[in-house]
Amino acid sequence: MLYCPNQKEEDLIYACKHHLKREALKDAFVFTYDCMRRYGGTWHLEQKPLFPHYLFLESGDEGKLTEELKKYSQVFPVLESGGKLIRVEPEEEKALRMLCGASHHSQMSRGYIRNGQTVVTEGSLQGKENLIRKIDRHKRIARVSLPSMGHFREIQVGLEIVSKS
Repeated sequence: MLYCPNQKEEDLIYACKHHLKREALKDAFVFTYDCMRRYGGTWHLEQKPLFPHYLFLESGDEGKLTEELKKYSQVFPVLESGGKLIRVEPEEEKALRMLCGASHHSQMSRGYIRNGQTVVTEGSLQGKENLIRKIDRHKRIARVSLPSMGHFREIQVGLEIVSKS
């Protein structure tokens, strides 16, 4: 994971994929999630970054990746301007893959609340109701807790509750 303040993540993904060697970099991507936003009197589905200002770099060899990033420091000035390369722990990687899948995207979930229990009927949170910590029905989002470096990190994903009884 690369922290890149004040940078355009999509531009960095393009640069990574075109400058770094394949043995150093398997993939570069940004995790995204669906959310609903109301404007113009109707609700619209939008995609937002799950971790703003973070770019994920998948590599089989961390040393080669670091070496390649330093070699192209003129292309990746983010490392000189406060950016950091941060290792994603295996448990956090597993949780993110479970929630977002191979597409690195968490789809909008839908469900209902019955007798105080949340039941998700479709989307990325289906079957993962135990991860939900808080639901904001007005904004149609859920705060989800994922394991991260020995503690839990809360992220927000899209969840629409269609009924409550």
